[in-house]
Amino acid sequence: MTPFRLVAALTVTLLGLPLVAGADDALTAKLKSRIRAVIPDTEITSVKPGPIPGLYEVMLGPTILYMTEDGKFAVRGDVFDLESRVNVTDQRRTQARVDAFHALGDNSAIRFTATGGKAKHEIFVFTDIDCGYCRKMHQEINQLTSAGITVNYLAFPRTGLDSESYDKAVAVWCAADPKAALTTAKSGKKVPSAKCDNPVASHFHLGEAMGVRGTPSVFSDTGEELGGYIPAKELVRILTTGG
Repeated sequence: MTPFRLVAALTVTLLGLPLVAGADDALTAKLKSRIRAVIPDTEITSVKPGPIPGLYEVMLGPTILYMTEDGKFAVRGDVFDLESRVNVTDQRRTQARVDAFHALGDNSAIRFTATGGKAKHEIFVFTDIDCGYCRKMHQEINQLTSAGITVNYLAFPRTGLDSESYDKAVAVWCAADPKAALTTAKSGKKVPSAKCDNPVASHFHLGEAMGVRGTPSVFSDTGEELGGYIPAKELVRILTTGG
């Protein structure tokens, strides 16, 4: 999928965040118009001066573009401050992930809450019903929650939205008890088909926008991408020590 097609795919999902002040109204309107000429109906969540003079940062949910003031050129890539040795783009991208996760709403993810009053950390996991490592991670869910980690599952059917994996995810999210249904499905058992107003497609598009290519894909509540399957003991250590 090309960068622009990827951005187009996530437009409906990402998420009505308010426009951040920074560029003047006329310039903001011009840059938005130029983007929408290529990506119709996209939701631009922020336009502001970028880290390089002459470039403007345009954010579409967790996707960052840089545009010239005349709207003629757009660039996708990371900007590094060589003096501070900081990846400026990654800092912004990380915060954008946090904003996107918070904008999902309370009932979007399937949430396994930390137990015993030990809530210390929270993770967001893009998961597929049939993924072997996703199932392995879920087998360790009690180790994570008992260590004070709340796990928020987001759907990412690896074979796409017109697939059996998608149908299985919809059945889980539409079940009367999604947590129990997810555990059942991840044990290899069939969950009865069901349909409802569900977030599976929006989760999938959000994952695409964040660069998810496989499952599980784990993110911290601070927006850091932690990687794929990590054994529970090691994941607890990483979250506790910060690395």
